[in-house]
Formats: sequence, C-alpha cells, structure tokens
Amino acid sequence: MTKINTPTFSKPSVDLITGASNTHLPNVQISLIIPAYNEAHYLPDTLNSVYEAISHFNGTVEVIVVDDNSTDATNVIAQMFGATVVFEPVNQIAKARNTGAKAASGKYLIFLDADTTIHGDIFDKVLQCLSSGKVVGGGAWTEPNSGWFGRFLFKYFINYLLALKNVTVGPFLYCDKDAFDAVGGFNEEFYAAEEFSLAQRLKEYGHKHGKKWHIIKHAKGHRIITSNRKFENYGGLEMLVCNAHLLIGTKEKLKHKEQCDFWYKPH
Repeated sequence: MTKINTPTFSKPSVDLITGASNTHLPNVQISLIIPAYNEAHYLPDTLNSVYEAISHFNGTVEVIVVDDNSTDATNVIAQMFGATVVFEPVNQIAKARNTGAKAASGKYLIFLDADTTIHGDIFDKVLQCLSSGKVVGGGAWTEPNSGWFGRFLFKYFINYLLALKNVTVGPFLYCDKDAFDAVGGFNEEFYAAEEFSLAQRLKEYGHKHGKKWHIIKHAKGHRIITSNRKFENYGGLEMLVCNAHLLIGTKEKLKHKEQCDFWYKPH
C-alpha cells in the first residue's frame, strides 16, 4: 500500500470555505477551481501555494478540486488540505471545469491547472479587475518551471506574442461567474483547447456589455509558475510531432479524444 504523507501548509489568516461549511459562509468573492486527474504528485505544491496566496488576500475564497475520475490519491490529498472536492466521472478537461463551476458559490471564478502554483497578490489583482465592472474575464502571464533560459523565453517573448492577440493560455483563467453561465461555460464538445473557445465567447459577451478581456501581466507582486512536465517528458520535437495533425481540421479533431490523446497521457 502506498503511504501518503500528510501535506503541511501555513494556516491562512482569512476565512476559507471547505466542504462542510460551504453553505454557512456568505458572500464568497472568488471560487478557485482546480480540475485534477491523477495529480497526487503535483497537487500538494499547488494547494500549498493557493492557501499561501489566500493568506495575503483580505477576502473570501473557496477552493474546489474536481476529481476527474482519478485512480491515485488526488481526492484524499485535496480533502487533507481542506478543499471542497467534487467528483466528475467523465475524464474530460472541459467537463471537469464545468463541474467545478456548477459547485462554485463565488461571484468570480478562477480556473487553475493542478500543476501550476500561484504566488503573491494575484487574488487582489483578479478582484480589482472583475469588481471594476469593466472586465469580463481574462488570464495572466505565466512562466514555466524550467531553467533560466526557458523562463526568460516564455516570460519575455511568448507572453508578449500572446498578448498581441489578447490570447489566454490554460494554466490560469478568471472570469465573472454570471458571464460564464450566460455563455454556457466550457464547450464540452472539445477535448482540448476548450479555454480558447470560452475566451472567445466571453470576449463577445463582454463587448456587448461594455466589458473587456484583460490579461494580467507580470508584476513584482505576483508570479504564476506552471509545470514543464510535458516538455521534460517528451521533448519539444515529440510534442510537435504528436500535435502537428491538429493543424489541419483543427475544430473537428478537437472534438475527438483520440485526436487529443497527447494531453490525456500520464505525466
């Protein structure tokens, strides 16, 4: 039997919402949703960073982990940290994210990948954007957990290129929950790239309601660091080869799990 080490973290200084107390703490500002399929290895670091960031936030946050039919200790670890755990039997990222959103009671949503850590005042920045009434949602610049060159390249080159097109990548996405519900959430026809479809619909919704899509750029007060595991395990060339077929007939292929199997492979 695999032994599970009890994770340790600093006790936050703000109100947290965990399983049993969800219905008793009113006025939740932010629901943070983490879809997780067999993420027992990465989840402790992610949740440690989340609760540490919450401890610097003068507001209410509920943390929801969506167990996407895991076969490891993902569910157990999430509960040990005090997160609300909801179960999604269908192993699909879009469906898992929607399941988390349905369980959320916050006015605003943040979707965070299970292998991504957040640091500093990112909750304050999200709240400032969404509570202004001028922003419907957005993303944030991230950096890979890699060597200095990879970090530098992504941080100061790739992020800038994405910003030119106002594009948001998957590890961190935030939005107004009413807007999310109004556009129908993530499109469950897609097995990958579902965040791009949602972002486009939210941008259109925001345009109609006088709100913009805003990407939170790098600042001294926060960092968002995502795992480099796919690159480390497969290498850049294999990643390119495995996904090159998606460049032709992209929209239809994204609707078939077998065409997107690279993103559902074990680490």
